[in-house]
Amino acid sequence: MDALAPETHISGLRISDADRERFVEILGTHVGAGRLTLTEFDERVAQVYRAVTEDQARQVLADLPAPAPPAPPRRPLRDYVHRLPLHQRIEWSAWLAVGVLNLAIWAIVSLAVGALIYPWPVWVIGPWALVLLSRTALGVEGGAVATERRCV
Repeated sequence: MDALAPETHISGLRISDADRERFVEILGTHVGAGRLTLTEFDERVAQVYRAVTEDQARQVLADLPAPAPPAPPRRPLRDYVHRLPLHQRIEWSAWLAVGVLNLAIWAIVSLAVGALIYPWPVWVIGPWALVLLSRTALGVEGGAVATERRCV
């Protein structure tokens, strides 16, 4: 429950140290936005620390706009990967393993011959990747065909 939210405000309620700190943080954001000078900030912080009730502390914010809600944090890439269904994660893992194996075989043969040979792994890695990308992007699943076969 946020002590600064109007819907939770109770008139005449005594203010806590944590509430005072939140008021000071809000005043700090207004200094950063250029709405208050450092002198005004110091005066208002002193008023907040002298305040006995929330009403007294809230008066220092009366002529300032309400703080904007914080922007939602950006989710790391691993969160998007975990949103893939398990079978697609398995398919992508298999593609990666086979791709690495084919590239390793190609590199070993090229080293043994002493020259780079035709890069044939692209014909294994490329089309498979295109199929997986289209299935992942479009959400195409193989379940409909399998269900029809079981029903017949």
